[in-house]
Amino acid sequence: MKKLKYLYALMGVFDIGLFAYKAFNNEILPPTQIVQAQHVKGDLGKFTVPKRMRGTWYGKYFDIGGIKSKTLNKLKVSAHKIGGTVLHKQTANFNGTKIPKKAQNWARVYYPVTYKKDHGIKYVGMYPWVSPASSGTHLGLYHYKGHKVLIERTTSSSRITNVYWKSKRLAKRFGGHKPKELKRYAEY
Repeated sequence: MKKLKYLYALMGVFDIGLFAYKAFNNEILPPTQIVQAQHVKGDLGKFTVPKRMRGTWYGKYFDIGGIKSKTLNKLKVSAHKIGGTVLHKQTANFNGTKIPKKAQNWARVYYPVTYKKDHGIKYVGMYPWVSPASSGTHLGLYHYKGHKVLIERTTSSSRITNVYWKSKRLAKRFGGHKPKELKRYAEY
């Protein structure tokens, strides 16, 4: 009887050792799988907005006829987002025609975009992921009336559509005015 107990104990140790060996060699338990994030065609990763442009900005939209809005626009700029839109770099030869679900809230970015006679402003050019070049906006940092401001230009006509200020007080005071030294319609 005593020998039988030793035999069972020995068989138990052998079984545990065999199980551990097979588990170590992935014969029993499957290996841990790393799931890669689904890649979107043409994506080169997130764009990082220059630190000086980040923060909450306020402005008053104005139109071609000089019509100024009475309400303040609020624009939040973070490391990888402008106004809730995630910014991504895109390959130069990308020729997609459909926006993938994952890229619905993405904008493709070009940086720096510059214009002649625009005092060296480096704009962040933002466009929908799949779109013609004339359907985006450009935002660039500039100093105006002694303050940092964001100049917004539309890409369809390159005209200034908003000047954003760092505080509501400044936006209420100066909002709707564009720097006279900048051309309303910029030239590439």
